[in-house]
Amino acid sequence: MELMHPGLKELLSIEQYVPNRKIGFLSIETPLPEFFKKLTQSIPNYSIALNVRREYRHIATALRAFQLKDVDCIFLFEIYLQHVFITLPLLALTGKEILICLHGEQQFAEKNIIKYIGLLYLKLFLKLFKSKIVLFEIDDKILPEKVRIHSKSKIIIPHPIRSDVEPTLPLGSHKPDNEPIKIGIVGMIREDKPIFELAKRLAAYTKQADSGCELIIGLPFYQKTEKIEQLEVQLYDTTQESEYFNLLKKLDILVAFYKGDRYYYRASGVVNDAVSCGCYILASDYPVIQHQLLSPVEVGKTFQTFDELESRISEVIPHIRSHGKDNQWLWREGRTAKTIAKQLFSAELDGKQETLD
Repeated sequence: MELMHPGLKELLSIEQYVPNRKIGFLSIETPLPEFFKKLTQSIPNYSIALNVRREYRHIATALRAFQLKDVDCIFLFEIYLQHVFITLPLLALTGKEILICLHGEQQFAEKNIIKYIGLLYLKLFLKLFKSKIVLFEIDDKILPEKVRIHSKSKIIIPHPIRSDVEPTLPLGSHKPDNEPIKIGIVGMIREDKPIFELAKRLAAYTKQADSGCELIIGLPFYQKTEKIEQLEVQLYDTTQESEYFNLLKKLDILVAFYKGDRYYYRASGVVNDAVSCGCYILASDYPVIQHQLLSPVEVGKTFQTFDELESRISEVIPHIRSHGKDNQWLWREGRTAKTIAKQLFSAELDGKQETLD
């Protein structure tokens, strides 16, 4: 199955740990018919065309739910709040229990009136039908009350690991003292993930003679700019997913900077991928990302300004030298499909355990 958030594909295997449930999975990452692509490409306003395509994807996804006849629960990987008005009634008509993942949409609903109306509509749906929202990492109590989900209508789970990759150093190994610490900035360049100022700071730091570090920037080369090339650091093409993960496996530290208006209440997929590959993380100080780095064990630290980076790196290096990637291995154990299945279906699994006892 194609997912909008590939880092969630571990959840596709939760059914094997809940033997008394039949779960059907849906994603709005639905291929568009060629005629529909051409139709929307003819719309001069990009924003309108994008939302027309997203509305199609949502409705097509909800219609696919009717093909899942032998399941008792439908797990929807993502939804945009501005596109719930047809999608939710269609899902309700299936008569199945519905679990829906939200990715930062509540935060966006604070300032977007259409998303806010969609959130109110979703809350009504949750009251009327057997359904729950799946939130990642922490409760939404840190958000204003008007955009929170009722406590009885939500389940909180950790962001799952990427089980298809592993840290390169085995448990109990450590980083040799004569090898440089490799620091990386990796991922797509987007407005909510600006990297140039961060890269400039880290390039200056790693070029100091006594730093013992080297900087690698990984990005799709079609996004490479003259400003990035002028930094005179190693550049690594991550256009292909295999290239992206190969780079993450080479790194000791990943540094990730995000804007708060997009990531205050949102998990980071890059952070999750990087820890799954064995990286220690330095990331922007927002509640959800902070929880990603501290639960079930510490695999990173947060920073509020770029001025803190040098001291954070200095704190982290001794840990990497002496403990290698031990914490990253332990972190994985708390984020497996088996662990998450227990949180999603705790009532059923607790009942089964009592029967066995």
